[in-house]
Amino acid sequence: MSADADIGTDARSSRPGRARIVVVGEFNSGKTTLVNALVGAPVLTPSAVARTAHPTVVGFAPKPSLSAETTDRRRMPVAWDGLDAVAPGDIRRLHVGVPLERLKRLSVVDTPGLGLADGESDRRSLQACRTADAVIWCTPAMQAWKASEEQTWRALPERVRARGLLAVTFADAIASPADMDRLMQRLSAEAGPYFRRVAMASELGSLTAGDAAVGTA
Repeated sequence: MSADADIGTDARSSRPGRARIVVVGEFNSGKTTLVNALVGAPVLTPSAVARTAHPTVVGFAPKPSLSAETTDRRRMPVAWDGLDAVAPGDIRRLHVGVPLERLKRLSVVDTPGLGLADGESDRRSLQACRTADAVIWCTPAMQAWKASEEQTWRALPERVRARGLLAVTFADAIASPADMDRLMQRLSAEAGPYFRRVAMASELGSLTAGDAAVGTA
C-alpha cells in the first residue's frame, strides 16, 4: 500500500478509547493556539510549526519528545532545528510526545496552513482530516469564512464534513459584542449547513475525547 493511500484511510477504529482531533485552516488562522488550548499546555510554538510543511501529531509520551515518522512508518528522534537536515519527501508527519494526562484520551493534529500555493502541503493537511474523529476548521474573526475557505471545505468528503466544527479565532479583533453577534449570525447562516457546530475557538478549548468521538462539544 502506498503512503498516499495509507494517509487517506479512515483509521478511527484503530484508536479505541482515544479520539483524534485535527485542526486545519488557512495560513495564520490561529490553529496552533487552538491546538495548545485543546492540549491544555503551550506545547507548540507558532514559530516552530511554521517551519514545517508536515502535520504534527501531539500525543501522550512518558517524557517530552519529538520524532519524525518516515514514509515507511519508522520514527526517528529529531530536533526542531534539525528538521532541515531530513529530506522533506522522507517525512510523513511529526510526533510531539508530552506527559499530559489529557493526552491519554485524545491526540491533536496541527496541520500546515492552507492557501500558500503549495499543493503537496495542502494535500497533507487535507488528507489528515480523513482519519479524524473531529475536524476543527479555524477561521479568523476579522476575515471569517472567505470564499477560498468554503471552496476547500466543501471539496472534502461528506463523511469528513459531518465531523466538522468551525472555530472562530482572534475574537479580540472584533470591536464590540454586537459586532460579534452579527458575525456569528452570518457564519451560522453561511457556514452552518456545512458543519456540525459553529463556535468561538475559546468554547472548543475544553473539547473532550468523548465530545470528539461524536463530533460535538
